[in-house]
Amino acid sequence: MRIGDQLQKQRKLHDMSQNELADKLNISRQSISKWENGATLPSFSNVIAISDLFGVSLDELIRGDEELMNKFEDDKIRLSKTETIFTVGLGIVLIGLIIIYSGGISIASIDNWLPDVGLISFFCFIANINWRMFNKSLNKKAVFFGILLLVAVLVPFIMHGVPDLLKGFTEGTNLYNK
Repeated sequence: MRIGDQLQKQRKLHDMSQNELADKLNISRQSISKWENGATLPSFSNVIAISDLFGVSLDELIRGDEELMNKFEDDKIRLSKTETIFTVGLGIVLIGLIIIYSGGISIASIDNWLPDVGLISFFCFIANINWRMFNKSLNKKAVFFGILLLVAVLVPFIMHGVPDLLKGFTEGTNLYNK
């Protein structure tokens, strides 16, 4: 039996109108109508709320509705892109630190190339952002912390990178002059 038919059956068993059910679920009556007619499917959270409201098991409510079962299968829990950046990034940091400290790698050797990788990654990240969507999502605090992040990334790079770069240029020109 489809979820819409099961919903209508349970609603009528409990002597409830579509309006009353909609009020209890904090949704529109049109949503209830669309579910019962099979035009749309309820979200998983709404199915749970319906199950609780009518005192029926989820199994009883959704068994036999292949379309709904497939929808729930497609709604697997996935990390958002931001969560992926932080989760994978922190994981790489931890693995990297374990390798660095257990492998006896000197911090100085890491300091030579890591700021360059960070700066290149930062600019590649910036170049691949959908700015129209990004700008809509920023509030004043995010802008403030974004500025701090940019400063925190650029200042050390400029302090270390530019003198090293200039030193390399002057040493290179001295080699040609000799």
